[in-house]
Amino acid sequence: QQACHCNRPQANYNIIMKTQLHPTSGALPLIHFLLLSLVFVLPSLVTCNPAAAAATKSQSFLPSQNKAKIWGIVPKLIDSSIPKHIIVMGGPASGKGTQCQKLADKYGLVHISSGDLLRQAVSSSEGGPTAPHISTIKQCMEAGKLIPDNLMTRLILDRLRSRDCQERGYILDGYPRTLAQAQSLQDAGISPDVFLLLNVRDEDAIKRVIGRRTDSKTGHVYHVEYNPPPNDPEILKRLIIRSDDTVDSMKVRLKQFRANVASVENWYRDIKREVDGSSSPSEVSSDIDATLKQMRKRKQRV
Repeated sequence: QQACHCNRPQANYNIIMKTQLHPTSGALPLIHFLLLSLVFVLPSLVTCNPAAAAATKSQSFLPSQNKAKIWGIVPKLIDSSIPKHIIVMGGPASGKGTQCQKLADKYGLVHISSGDLLRQAVSSSEGGPTAPHISTIKQCMEAGKLIPDNLMTRLILDRLRSRDCQERGYILDGYPRTLAQAQSLQDAGISPDVFLLLNVRDEDAIKRVIGRRTDSKTGHVYHVEYNPPPNDPEILKRLIIRSDDTVDSMKVRLKQFRANVASVENWYRDIKREVDGSSSPSEVSSDIDATLKQMRKRKQRV
């Protein structure tokens, strides 16, 4: 019921020091030990603000770099050398998925793949806000056509509003693909820092996609020529060809992409940067890193 007195250990020390002790007392070493405990140990445990002390103690174990708070999982370090809100655009089989994952792993950003969100929505047994439209989404994917803007935007915005995206930043992989989708992002208050376009020739993209094989269990993507799967019977048995990884479907998807990408590029013209996606994955990754870091420095100067 009384206010806490932070100088109480010092008061106790003064009282004890005033006590008359005989020089030959056998209790003197014990008294010295108790005095040292009171002076050096107890003040660090007694505080007028226990909550502040706990916060100070917890902060002392954190490194100076900013860290993401990821619900009980050891967080990744967030690198401040690149922008934190990135759109990566490219045609089908341009390698944008591979490059987005590399960025996410290296810089701690959240990789949001529009294609993965759609496939999860189709395969999910729990339904969700898009459950009544699963058949429409599936038909569009198999035919290589674009998903209706309202459905695609709903999936993306739900993901962007999640806590990890808010705290760590994000990479939008393959979205927005239409002007209406770009406008929907702006209406929702989503403002990317950079729009990165990977350029790959159509004939190269078709060659890439028809050799692609996906592990149905792990989701890992191989290529029969560029990245062959291991000679493991179990893995080989699980490999599938995605329904939209055919020549006919690719031609439709590429046509759709070319018809829509110009308007999206123009929408983000002030933050657009282009990278040659026909090089090796490591070369493309290096070019992307250099481009993003250059943009970050430019923004800091402004």
